[in-house]
Amino acid sequence: MAATALLVCSQGALSQTVEVTAASRKALGISTATVRTESTIEGTRMFGTVIAPPGNSSPVASPFEAVLLEPLVIPGMQVKAGDPVALLYSPEYETARAEVESERIMAEHMDHLLERVTELRELGLRSAQEADEAEHDSRTAHLNLAASQRRLAAVRSAGSAGRFKLVAPASGTVASVSVAAGEAVGMSEPFLSIFDGQRYWLDVALPERVANSFTIGSSVSLAGNAGKGTVVAIDPTIDARLQSVRIKIELPESGSWRLGQLVDLSLDTAGQEANMVIPARAIVRIGGMDCVFVDTGDGFRRVEVTVLARSREDAVLTSGVEPGDDVAVSGLAALKNLAEGV
Repeated sequence: MAATALLVCSQGALSQTVEVTAASRKALGISTATVRTESTIEGTRMFGTVIAPPGNSSPVASPFEAVLLEPLVIPGMQVKAGDPVALLYSPEYETARAEVESERIMAEHMDHLLERVTELRELGLRSAQEADEAEHDSRTAHLNLAASQRRLAAVRSAGSAGRFKLVAPASGTVASVSVAAGEAVGMSEPFLSIFDGQRYWLDVALPERVANSFTIGSSVSLAGNAGKGTVVAIDPTIDARLQSVRIKIELPESGSWRLGQLVDLSLDTAGQEANMVIPARAIVRIGGMDCVFVDTGDGFRRVEVTVLARSREDAVLTSGVEPGDDVAVSGLAALKNLAEGV
């Protein structure tokens, strides 16, 4: 520090200039960053993740408590409705098949009894109540049979006792398989999903100040795609830690999208006031005020600033600096000491 030439010039409460030679800058480890407008940082650094919208995925679940013997598909494979997607084992499967046969016989028996009671009713040998009871028993038997048949509609026999194959409920792309071979599969708990690929959304976390300028239906430009995205949902809850809001954007059909893909976007916020953006580390507290050190060429001018929002990386200012100004981002402790006359 002894080799540096320093001069502090008081200019009132709002600013002070610290003269720093080239040698002093090097000795103090001072570096700078350029002030940008908010629109510039948003256009170059905003991105989102491609997700499947609600209602566009079909979950696959076992109708029984079972063990997954072997997944027959992997994420990314194309399947058609009715294709086998997993081989499982459950002792309940054989019981369910037997129950279907028993209920089918019972339904046929109840139909026969109803037919007989109806004939006798017409002859005056059975009462109306007896006919109603026979009809009720027949309908109940058919409802029980239909419920058991629906339970087995998504499975196919695999040949051995207790072994069965689950089939795809819809055509599409296998999006995920959450259970490995040998693991338990809960009854009616989805462990595999099939995405139809008809629609894609983009999940984006926006600073609160930016999200407030959007409404449902706002358009968004996408890097490398001529089509526009459309805002379809805006989360009413703000992330308190990052002061951000999640929005969902419907992606145009013209793109070739993949789930989990990162997509750069440019926000079409016409008429939005342009604020200044600087690295958050450029801000120092002096006398209870937020300040930055603006490079004057032969020194640094301390300037008080008004911070609108701040993240771990950037700070948005409404006053104090101009686009193109260079502000110090390192060596700040030394500059602060000099400005305070230490």
